[in-house]
Amino acid sequence: MLTAARTLLGAQAQVHSAAILQLRARTAALADAEVAGALHDSRSLVKLWAQRSTLHLMPTADLGDLLALRRLKQPEYHAWYSREGLPPERVAVLIDAVVQALADGPHSRMDLSRRLVPQLGDWAQPWLEHSWGGVLKLACALGHLCHGPPRPDDNEAAFVGLPAWLGQAPVVPADSAHGVANFLRRYLAAYGPATPSDFRKFAGIPAGPCRQAFQNLAGELLAVELDGRPAYALARDEEALRRAEMPAGHLAVLPLFDPWLLAHADTAQVVDARHRTAIYRQAGWISAVVLRQGRVAATWTHRRLAVQGQPVWEVELAPLSRLTKAERRVVLDRLRHLSGGLDVRYAGG
Repeated sequence: MLTAARTLLGAQAQVHSAAILQLRARTAALADAEVAGALHDSRSLVKLWAQRSTLHLMPTADLGDLLALRRLKQPEYHAWYSREGLPPERVAVLIDAVVQALADGPHSRMDLSRRLVPQLGDWAQPWLEHSWGGVLKLACALGHLCHGPPRPDDNEAAFVGLPAWLGQAPVVPADSAHGVANFLRRYLAAYGPATPSDFRKFAGIPAGPCRQAFQNLAGELLAVELDGRPAYALARDEEALRRAEMPAGHLAVLPLFDPWLLAHADTAQVVDARHRTAIYRQAGWISAVVLRQGRVAATWTHRRLAVQGQPVWEVELAPLSRLTKAERRVVLDRLRHLSGGLDVRYAGG
């Protein structure tokens, strides 16, 4: 589980169950309880806003590099706050108040609002209750907080102070250039060959630090051509890349928001342009897919039913090209693995 999370550079957790499926797709077996244990007991995984300011399950051991990356977002956050009438001095007051409140234990957005607005004034309310994270996103980028255990009495996310949650001193971000270079090195190991535009999109960082990271790793990079465009891989991976060959007819099943579908700016690498909107949908929604030799062959959705008292996944499969009966059987086996061993059936038989 931790190896999968680290290789992916985090499992995207805008939908928490999707993150679990992303990890399960890359492990021999993984129970929901194992992920919960890693998040809430051993705390070897942390849920927080990561690259592209989206929620991820990240290995705790990787937080130094991640925070170096995230701190590059500070000017963007402050520009947003300023446009909406929140000056930097009030941002600082809010973050300090949030950190002090979280020292007492987990708090939801509404908890923080109820506690802090009477102290600070009504101006603080929208920035504490903001559905996109408000000032909490910057506090997270600065290493002050992360998501804690779910609250049993409601559906609100609960936040905890990151250092206290991990039982250690504050996480020290890596030097900015060093941290981003490390992140790029690991990105290319998982998703290369790739272009600087690909990395910038995946990491969600400004163009300047992106260019600098490629310059800092120049001695480790192998220049290649990717669909007629210059791209880069790690030089240490050259032999493995030259030998790599996808088995004929290879099928993989990936869940919602899978990082593989978010790793490159040019989505033509994974799906034909005419089918792109079936995968990359409105509001940033990324469909669950079936890959045939690395390219999208179908999308799928599921709903969980109870049949004779037993949980069942009923799956709607939407092929983008013909799937044979043999391929559909393989896909069904992959779906059973993703389900965690539940019975899986296609809708309509």
